[in-house]
Amino acid sequence: MTIVVVGVLLFSCESKEFQASEDGYEYKYIKKGSGALPQQGEIVSYNMKYIDENDSLIYETEAGQPAYVPFDSMQWNNMGPLYKAFKIIKEGDSILIKIPTKTLFEESFRAAVPPGLNPEGAITFCIGASAIMTEQEMEMEAMAKSEEQLNEDIEVIDQYLEENNITAQFTESGLRYVIEEEGTGDYPQPGDNVVVNYRGTLLDGTQFDSSFERDEPFTFTIGQRQVIMGWDEGIALLKPEGKGTLYIPSPMAYGERGAGGVIPPNSVLKFDVELVEINKQ
Repeated sequence: MTIVVVGVLLFSCESKEFQASEDGYEYKYIKKGSGALPQQGEIVSYNMKYIDENDSLIYETEAGQPAYVPFDSMQWNNMGPLYKAFKIIKEGDSILIKIPTKTLFEESFRAAVPPGLNPEGAITFCIGASAIMTEQEMEMEAMAKSEEQLNEDIEVIDQYLEENNITAQFTESGLRYVIEEEGTGDYPQPGDNVVVNYRGTLLDGTQFDSSFERDEPFTFTIGQRQVIMGWDEGIALLKPEGKGTLYIPSPMAYGERGAGGVIPPNSVLKFDVELVEINKQ
């Protein structure tokens, strides 16, 4: 299996000399690549943006955060002109695709035309394809990228701890933590239901959440991936009534995507936590 990675677009969306397709779209190549077309069962990673006839931006993928879509030629034949257009994009191509607005939403998006868009107008897509990798190569690249980010984050955390004269313990995964109050009883085990109070901030002190302020502890089950990895591991280091601080590298938190518009991509997180109680299962 190979994977087509669609790169960040660096070309204009101005349209000239579009060619008509029998599949209901018009297209124009900005640049023709020399790579192959994706094949059935391969996974396509798209970065794109699209605009209306007034050049108003409707949608754009974020840099470094493409959408991964399994290539399915037979299914895409029944999903309207947009998906049929994807099938002509090769490695190295930069292309403009123009589709009548009403046709696009009815046949490809399977939704009504949103208010503010002219149903009789057209939508222009800017799409580019930059590289092809096998699935194994992509997995290895993702692992290497995550490990590199983890090492960078650990360095940032350790520098922060040193500058603030904080002595922390650490785990093999990269988590740094400080136990401030030992608590009593047993540590929670996988499958245990735990009740936790917390305050979450970035390393610069920017607060993004706090159960203390809501007076509403958070409940989850240890080891069930209901929370970020840093919490699954960090909360298990506390006993009931124990308090501590967790310093979590971004790969053990929300990674390159961030969260909720308040946690930027690749953010180290700091949590002041209190294990209120454990409910054994």
